[in-house]
Amino acid sequence: MKTFRLCILLAAAQVVLVLVSWLIPTAMPNVAMRSLLSSEGVRWFFGHFTENLAHPLLVWFIVVYVAFVAYQQGGLQHALSALLRRERLLLRQRTALWLVVAELVVILCVIIALVFVPHAILLSATGDLFPSSFTASLVPLAAFTLFVASVSYAIANGQLRHLYHSTTSPIAKWLLLYILGMQLWRSILFVFS
Repeated sequence: MKTFRLCILLAAAQVVLVLVSWLIPTAMPNVAMRSLLSSEGVRWFFGHFTENLAHPLLVWFIVVYVAFVAYQQGGLQHALSALLRRERLLLRQRTALWLVVAELVVILCVIIALVFVPHAILLSATGDLFPSSFTASLVPLAAFTLFVASVSYAIANGQLRHLYHSTTSPIAKWLLLYILGMQLWRSILFVFS
């Protein structure tokens, strides 16, 4: 419900901006302000809509959403909350959690090798951590790690079928398909350009 209210608030703010951008230049022609209701403003709004939304924040939302759905539907969330409540886990669940821990250690070692050794690949050209390729990919890297841990837990625990056939979030499957397809396409363009 809070999200719905926030959406209404943002839509109302957009309407207010449209009206203010029309009223102020009309009342005070000397003000350097462009109207969203002018022909230029309408063309800009419709012509740059996709460009305005194409931002790294959108990609972060998508990859975090896909990882979170895998985390919830794959059973890792339930296992971790049961572990925190000190409930006894089944042998299969404990084995799956140990697999996740081993994967996290491997991923952490790879990150350390790519970032914290001398002349690391993911550091900037000057050797700084910020800004660098590592800091630019921190959110997708965390989402990828959560996704891999969740899917491997689901496989080891026998819940992959539940994860795959989850009907609570069918859009996550399409988003995952989009992410994998676009990354493959961009990689092909990078390799052959």
